[in-house]
Amino acid sequence: MGYNTITVTTNNFVTIITLNRPPTNSINLGMREDLDRAITELEQSRDTRIIIITGAGDKGFCAGMDVSDVANLYNGPDAIDMFNRIDRFPKPLIAAVNGYCLGGGCELALACHFRFMTDNPKAKIGCPELNLGITPGWGGIQRMARLLGRSTALDLILFSRRLSAQEALAVGLVDRVFPAAEFMKETSAFAQALAKRPPVAVNAVLDGMITGIEKGIDEGIRVDRVWSKKCEQTKDAHEGFTAFMQKREPVFTGE
Repeated sequence: MGYNTITVTTNNFVTIITLNRPPTNSINLGMREDLDRAITELEQSRDTRIIIITGAGDKGFCAGMDVSDVANLYNGPDAIDMFNRIDRFPKPLIAAVNGYCLGGGCELALACHFRFMTDNPKAKIGCPELNLGITPGWGGIQRMARLLGRSTALDLILFSRRLSAQEALAVGLVDRVFPAAEFMKETSAFAQALAKRPPVAVNAVLDGMITGIEKGIDEGIRVDRVWSKKCEQTKDAHEGFTAFMQKREPVFTGE
């Protein structure tokens, strides 16, 4: 069964989800349903180790909530719950911000583990909801403060600032900026390199880190200890030590 508002392609353990509602790729009920089903399926897929989320076309990643679909805002999958799942996802997610990334689109990017952005001069990122008399309602307030610190997040949200790629990089809102012509090539290269890392250990790091962030260091370390014992018993751990002794690159299988 296919999707109506997104496309999903997988190659060499890297899956690209493309938000496909041109021209703005805004989020409506249909996209929430498609995204919810996609991340559920990909979480269980052994063919997917890394997920890239990007937008169709060369103008934008996502303009946020589709205001023409506001009647369905509380129908179908809840965006807050879905973005929480993305934040806690056991496989790395990369937001490939290929153009404007505003409102709910920025909140989606904030939920991902990494944010890469094109240097296209028209590309802007931010949560400008206060211009409409509303607030970022899908977790953006919490995640931006967690990522940037309270005062910087307040400045960006309260004044509805829209940052260029270099401005976003300077404050830490995005992790890397690539030239537009090389954007997806560079993003895919990072994803392919990450896909070669041991999947179980990657899952362990993601789980332990988000647990510590959300529940405190003691609970995070408890989870780390549990995962450490699990990882020691994996075939990947044996492969890692064997490859080290043999002075070769390890080949991890996720077992």
